[in-house]
Amino acid sequence: MGAENINFQDIWNKKNTEIPNIREIQSTADQYKRRQLRSTVWQLFSLVVTAVMIVYIWTSIDFKMITTTLGIVLILLALALYIYLYSQNINVIRKINPSISNQEYLTALKKLQQQRLYMQTKGISLYYILLSAGFALYFYEFALMMSTLGGILAYALTFFWLAIVWFFIRPRQVKKQNAKISKVIDSLELIERDLNEQM
Repeated sequence: MGAENINFQDIWNKKNTEIPNIREIQSTADQYKRRQLRSTVWQLFSLVVTAVMIVYIWTSIDFKMITTTLGIVLILLALALYIYLYSQNINVIRKINPSISNQEYLTALKKLQQQRLYMQTKGISLYYILLSAGFALYFYEFALMMSTLGGILAYALTFFWLAIVWFFIRPRQVKKQNAKISKVIDSLELIERDLNEQM
């Protein structure tokens, strides 16, 4: 069951006019937190493995041109930035505690939403600028060894893929992630309003 299936409103509806079972709400909220934490840790692990592989290539191949080394440095900087942003997500997620009050829990979720929004806009933009510049410099040495057509094709295919990720895949992922966390926040806000009305 994915995070998108969590719906606090369903818990509320099951109770009709009664106050919803707080333990059930906390359990569902805790499941959401664990899924988000697991997903973020997996992303971090993938980024670190990628960075280690790039460092291995850098140290095991004797590149002749400074542009290749500079390209690798920019790619590693892009990965380091992304790793830093993801580690900030872990700090925010770990502070989300379903046992605290509704208001504190909502505040923590909203902070996570703001953190992700920053990451998906400014953070990811800087990441792609560094990554694109890194690839451009890294491939230069290899492009010189190819025919003119081969070099053009190598650059064109690389930047075509980056464009697909930036203009098509990234917006869909952003929309999907925002929809998940917004659904949880909206459901909790609805429960909080209903609880306040009954008190």
